[in-house]
Amino acid sequence: MAKDGKAKEGGSTTVIALAGLLGLAALGLVFYFRDQAGKAEELLVRSKDEYRQMQDRKKAVEEYVRKNKGRPPAGKEEGDVLTFLDRKARESKIPPGGFTIAKNATATVGNWQENSYTVTMQSEKKDSPVLRDPVVDFIGKVERERRSTKTKSLQLTFLGNDFKTAIISFSHFQPKQ
Repeated sequence: MAKDGKAKEGGSTTVIALAGLLGLAALGLVFYFRDQAGKAEELLVRSKDEYRQMQDRKKAVEEYVRKNKGRPPAGKEEGDVLTFLDRKARESKIPPGGFTIAKNATATVGNWQENSYTVTMQSEKKDSPVLRDPVVDFIGKVERERRSTKTKSLQLTFLGNDFKTAIISFSHFQPKQ
């Protein structure tokens, strides 16, 4: 019987050793998967942050595109402002004899040079008015298509729903050279 007792005792030691090894292996797997879960969580948080940043950039780009829709690209303002104003007046269906364009004195404002222009619109005939819609269209085209040119002042003399005279001052800004 002594032999049987030692055999059983050695078998239980092996079983305990195997159980301990399995326990250590299970503990190792728990730590491994816990580490993997932590890395996955960090990647998820990073991805969420990158997605938010991408959305913010996308909103900024969409806003820029919406703001500049229908405008020519910046830096494409070619040609003389006098010629540009004359062309826009004709495109707006203002009669050729009905307007004059004059360049005013140049002024320096900080790092910018301001060139001022005055457009005077009067009807060729005393009784016929300067139509309001072409004048509004003209001002809109100038400001939309040449972003560095802005309306400085308007002097309007009404004749019914239209104008007897319209005097518009535009300022064209460019960097001082």
